[in-house]
Parts: sequence; structure tokens; C-alpha cells
Amino acid sequence: MRKIEKELVSYIDAKLAKNGAAQEAIAKKDARRVMVFAAEALVGIREATGKNDGKMVELIQETVGGHSQESWCLSYIMSCIAYAEVKTGIKSPIIATEHCLTAWQKSPKSCRVKKIPKKGALAIWNYPPSSNGHCGIVDEYEHKPGKMMLFEGNTQSGLKADGTIERNGGGTYYTERSTKGTLKMKLLGFLKPF
Repeated sequence: MRKIEKELVSYIDAKLAKNGAAQEAIAKKDARRVMVFAAEALVGIREATGKNDGKMVELIQETVGGHSQESWCLSYIMSCIAYAEVKTGIKSPIIATEHCLTAWQKSPKSCRVKKIPKKGALAIWNYPPSSNGHCGIVDEYEHKPGKMMLFEGNTQSGLKADGTIERNGGGTYYTERSTKGTLKMKLLGFLKPF
């Protein structure tokens, strides 16, 4: 179950208070746009010690089951979805989980993007052969050939030296990623959150 902490709602509310487009999306109950605005509002949060910790990170982790210094990329997305649900009253069909592959496998198949993901789609990666994954929220797909812009939590802004995405990084970032995946990460696909 997704349940966003009141303190996190207040934090996002304060960030979006003077954003006319965000306020319009809330008023029109456009859940997907509200989710994207929440994702953008959370960019800049950093871990306290680089160990999946810190006040804001822990609030994000609380959205889907508590904080215990676990990876939180999907908790970030779940928090953005939960914020949109609170503000619009519209429930997302995406399963509430902290595990990327579980979200991919257990969310309704009707949520899978068939062709080109639109703004707000959830990108889901896997590190085969493990069950480890990573995820982000698409802001702009193919803003240049083979590249997309995303909002991501628990990552870094760039790639590691071996070409993989840092899936256990120090904060929330606006990132540029390949539309195909990387050397060690397979892009499973995209999910429609609303």
C-alpha cells in the first residue's frame, strides 16, 4: 500500500506553491502531470551519509513500507504517485512495491507502454541475471537520438565507468539515459502510471 507521509506532502506542496502549471494540473485532476511535477520538486534531495539515509530519503522510503537504509529509487516514484493520488483522488493501477522487477511483473499488463512512452511513463531496468533493477520517470523521450531525460531517485547524474547506471546513488537527479539500456542494464520497458 502507498501512503505518503504528511511531511512529504507539505514539502512538495511548498515547492509547487508558486508553480502555476502544477496548480492547474492539481485543479484539473491530471494525475500524471501532478506526479511529474512532484518528481521535479523532489530533485535535489541528497542522502545524509551515502547509505540510503537522511530525513527526506527516509520520508520517501516510508511511502511503501518503512525505512531501513534500503535502495529507494522506486520508493521515490511511489511517493510521486502517492502525491498525485492524494491531490487528485485518482488511484494508480501500478502495484505498490519497493522492488522494480515486482512492479514490472505484477502491475497490470495494460499499464505497459506498447510504442513510445509519453511524459510520466515509468522506465524499468534490470541487471541480469539478478533480480536487481532501477527505475525513473520519463520527462522527455528521445530529446535527442537514442537519449531520454528522466527524474530518478537513489542514483547519480551520470553513468559509472563501466557504463551502468548508479542504482544505489546519493540522491534525486534529472538524468539523461539511453533509450536502449546500457552495457549491464537491460531496459525492460515502460509503465503508464495513470
